[in-house]
Amino acid sequence: MIRNKKDNEPVTQAALTRAEAEQILSGKRDQIYRCVMTAVVFFAAVSVMVMFAFKQHEGFFDASSRIGILMESVNAQETRASASKLNVRTTFRDENSKRLVLPLKEPIAGSDINIREEFTQNKYVITLTGYSKYMPSSVELVSDSSIMDAVGVYRQQADVVVEVYCVDRYDYELVTEDTALTVKFQEIGEQYAASAVIWLPYEDRNRLALPEWRQRLEKTAADHQIRLYLAPDMQEAYTQADVIRFANEMHADLVLGVQIGKTQEPQASMTGLCNTVYFIPDYNSASLSVVMAEAFAEITAIQMKGFEEAGSSDVLVSEATVPSALIKISLTQKEMESVEREYQLNEKVVSALEKTIDEVVKRYIRVEENENES
Repeated sequence: MIRNKKDNEPVTQAALTRAEAEQILSGKRDQIYRCVMTAVVFFAAVSVMVMFAFKQHEGFFDASSRIGILMESVNAQETRASASKLNVRTTFRDENSKRLVLPLKEPIAGSDINIREEFTQNKYVITLTGYSKYMPSSVELVSDSSIMDAVGVYRQQADVVVEVYCVDRYDYELVTEDTALTVKFQEIGEQYAASAVIWLPYEDRNRLALPEWRQRLEKTAADHQIRLYLAPDMQEAYTQADVIRFANEMHADLVLGVQIGKTQEPQASMTGLCNTVYFIPDYNSASLSVVMAEAFAEITAIQMKGFEEAGSSDVLVSEATVPSALIKISLTQKEMESVEREYQLNEKVVSALEKTIDEVVKRYIRVEENENES
């Protein structure tokens, strides 16, 4: 109720008509609708931008996550390696059977057993993951002193580890039963057409630590009947001299080395190292270096500066009496600091090593299945 100031009479305010009310409400609805649509468009635009940014950098996110997983695994290995070892008292029943038999109180899944070959020492390390709680304080092993120099068993954290030092290099087969784990050693025979050794510096060995990368290299070698020795798989320190001594003694058919470092130049580059002193016709260090350089240049797209004679600091090649080649990759500071770049380069190194093996087999090594096809 409103009063008229002049006559102090009450004046009744006219009520809104239905049409006027609907008009006001309609305007409010339009205003709310416009606000909502503006918000929807804004958030849609933001979402598109985020998705685009993720797509543009998904390699980075993939690299970061995978290298994060890799480093967790590496850190776990290093922690386990540095953990204290509790020896298990062992007695032996010596049999001329070229096998090692470890009795089991409880069955263990094959996926929980890992065997690592420290090939420069003729050493085999068998790890039973999570089996420590089942291992008694003493155990009797079946062994063979004609091929084994020493055997030791110990607990390390939750695992049981068996170390076997052999007098020579052997192939092996793991046989798991409910009551025993057997490692059957056998001569490296004619089932292989060739043998290959891959070297990276010990301090840089984790570049090939992702399981799928190792599996790819192992599959490529197996497809060509090649016995492959991966130095980066070894946990104990090794040098170029250790690896090339092993390769020379076993008359390896190819030795491939990769070394990655930093350059002050504005652009990344590669150099191939070979040994022209030790020369055999048709297939030698120089020809292997060319094949390796071609593969790395094609896959990494890094500029190839040329070839050099291996010096005294590069004994993997200079001391080789078998075909051996080394690629040195020099990256810029920015590339060395990029997680994405590091991941991509590591994957390309694996692909280039695969291609090198393929090309060497195609050009120089006779594989039985190829002979049969011809």
